Amino acid sequence: MKRLVAHLIFLIWLVYGCKHDQAKLIPVDSCNSPVVVSFSSDLVPLFSKNCALSGCHSGAAPASNLNLEPAVAYTQLMNHSKGYVDTIHPLFSLLYAQMTSVSTPMPPTGNLSSCNTALVLKWIQQKAKNN
Repeated sequence: MKRLVAHLIFLIWLVYGCKHDQAKLIPVDSCNSPVVVSFSSDLVPLFSKNCALSGCHSGAAPASNLNLEPAVAYTQLMNHSKGYVDTIHPLFSLLYAQMTSVSTPMPPTGNLSSCNTALVLKWIQQKAKNN
């Protein structure tokens, strides 16, 4: 009986904790973002400006083996073995997690604006299309 009670308490804690974390992580869409996020029009410029820079995610030896230059960014991100994009569980996508990380944010100079991270999350939630 004690074990059942302990499992129920853990389950309630887990459900509450997940809902609490999601409420903090999902930014309110007050950024006038497009209804449908376009990879080429919305995300490629964001990556080009903040990520695909010399010494970061570009060139022959990009950081973390992730090249975000326009010609290869989509293919690189959609490599399922790397986990950069998870359309089933968008909050667990490595791309989104790194962008919102407190301890090791990407880019290293600091987190992107909440509007930019919300845009990336919205794209993942919309099944990360190459549009």
